Amino acid sequence: MSVSGNIVRLRENLGLTQKELAEALNMNRSVLNRIENGTRPVRDDELAVFADYFNVSADYLLGRETPKAIALSDEQTTVLKGFDALNSAGQKLLVAVLNSLRISHAAAV
Repeated sequence: MSVSGNIVRLRENLGLTQKELAEALNMNRSVLNRIENGTRPVRDDELAVFADYFNVSADYLLGRETPKAIALSDEQTTVLKGFDALNSAGQKLLVAVLNSLRISHAAAV
């Protein structure tokens, strides 16, 4: 998959709109749109920002590697089970809350 396709998939997996992701990355939404559409290449510094935000490697975004399996803590397992137990609306709400917490935490650091 292409870099743009990987970014779209990761964004959608988090339930984010382009506007929300662009704001979280301090990026113009039209730039993100062109990156996702493949009409503008991702600069090296932007690739690093995407990789950090999605907690993946740049090689993963470039399609050079697949994500490695990770061991989950008990807390992470509890959160995932709770997420799976929610309906679609509840899952979207939980993702929005988590993204809000992540943004406010990043601003506080």
